[in-house]
Amino acid sequence: MKIYAIAKVTFLQVIRQPIFGVLLLLAMGLMTLAPSVTALSLDDDNKMLQDMCISTILVTGLVLSAFSASGAVSAEIEDQTILTIVSKPINRFAFLVGKFVGVMAALLLACAFMTLAFMMVLRHGVLTAAYMSRDWPVVIFGLGAAAIALVFAGIANYLFDLQFAPAAMAIGLPLITFSAIIIGFFDKHWQLQPFGKGYSLDVLSACLLLLFAVWILAAVCIVCSTRLTVVWTIVLAFVALCLGMVWDHYVLPRIDAAQNEAARIGWSALYAAIPNFQIFWMIDALDRNKSIAPIYLIHAAGYAGAFILAMLFLAFALFLGRQVGAANKV
Repeated sequence: MKIYAIAKVTFLQVIRQPIFGVLLLLAMGLMTLAPSVTALSLDDDNKMLQDMCISTILVTGLVLSAFSASGAVSAEIEDQTILTIVSKPINRFAFLVGKFVGVMAALLLACAFMTLAFMMVLRHGVLTAAYMSRDWPVVIFGLGAAAIALVFAGIANYLFDLQFAPAAMAIGLPLITFSAIIIGFFDKHWQLQPFGKGYSLDVLSACLLLLFAVWILAAVCIVCSTRLTVVWTIVLAFVALCLGMVWDHYVLPRIDAAQNEAARIGWSALYAAIPNFQIFWMIDALDRNKSIAPIYLIHAAGYAGAFILAMLFLAFALFLGRQVGAANKV
């Protein structure tokens, strides 16, 4: 119950941050405009649309994880608000787990919004010729659900003094989910069709893998935030992301070319220390129309879970001797 209470408070703190709502709204707006932007490409426009939306989800999710997770611990230490928690009968590992679970829930919410928007935008597709008609079920139900959520959140903010962003998310998630389900039963000409035609299960699997990557980066930020400030935590998170995207290219050849067992073990340990984000990057597979096997999702989930658990234990080791009292302030 203590972990649940900390996770609940952390979740509310994260989604109430202005940057969380702004970045989420910006990402969904960019994906909504993507069909018009990618129509100018000289290659397969729909593949360009797909690549642009997946990249938007990854970048937005990673920025959100960096800001959310870094502020979950280091900001509380700097503001001394952590004293009210550690002074109670709760150990520091439970505190870190509760913080991370709250951040995970907030990132899951953000990825759910972006995935729903991505699926509907991809269903609409790019209008590559003037004679092509718009997918009006997507336009009416998708944009209508978003508009209703924003309007009612504004009313709730004005009349009941509720925060705009959390209210918009609470109203918008069920509305947009319901809209995506309704859209699945109609084609672009309002004719009934088998449910899900126009949606892609592989795209949904790719978005799930991106969620795993976002969670891993959040765990790295939790580790950094036990000793560093918010700014340095964000910097190291982006360094970890950049290294993780090219780690296979630079380290695996050195492991294979190692002259002795000691060198092989050293390079292997270095390879394991940095999260391999290439595991979760499925643009190449989607562009080649290759399916993402369920067993691959299970293996990726296992890797993500093991790495997150290792990061939590490392965070606990670093946080165990950290002074959080007034003497810690410079």
